[in-house]
Formats: sequence, structure tokens, C-alpha cells
Amino acid sequence: MSYRPTVRYPDIYKDYVEKIFKATTLDRNQIIRLALFVAAHSDEYKAILKKHQTTDVPLPQPDWEKDEERCWKDQNYIKKTVPTPPIKIIEQGGIKIIIG
Repeated sequence: MSYRPTVRYPDIYKDYVEKIFKATTLDRNQIIRLALFVAAHSDEYKAILKKHQTTDVPLPQPDWEKDEERCWKDQNYIKKTVPTPPIKIIEQGGIKIIIG
């Protein structure tokens, strides 16, 4: 499933997106997704968000890593998570932690 918002922005952004579109193989949606993908890891973006933060709730961290290129390229991208091995704690004259 994909989220399809309507984005309204001034012509200065539209012109920039059009120029990127003509200069690359990316479609307009990929350009917008790429901008959000990179922004989430940007210190400048986080600083601006903090200035506009309205609650004590911490800002979220992105659920993607910087190297997950498919996240912005593929509109139906689903992150595959690696299951964590179970942790067993056995007490026998001390504590042993066994992972895996």
C-alpha cells in the first residue's frame, strides 16, 4: 500500500523539480520521495523541525537507513526486518546469557 498525498508548493519548487526531472532518469514522485528520504537523516532538517516542535514528544527517527535506496525509488517498498534471535537467561550458580 502506498500513501498518496497531494502536495502543494510554490512555483519555485515546481520549477526545481521539473529541472531535476529533465536532468535525471527519476520521475517526479521519486524526486519528492528522495527529498524526504534524505531530509530525515539531515541535521538541518532536524534543527528546523525542533524549532517548530509543539510538544515534549521526541521527534521520530526514520525507519529506513541511508543505504536503502529502494525505499525512495520503489513506491511500494516494504522493509524486510531480520528476526532477532531469542535470548535465554539461565541461572546456574551465576547468570549465563545465551543469544541465538
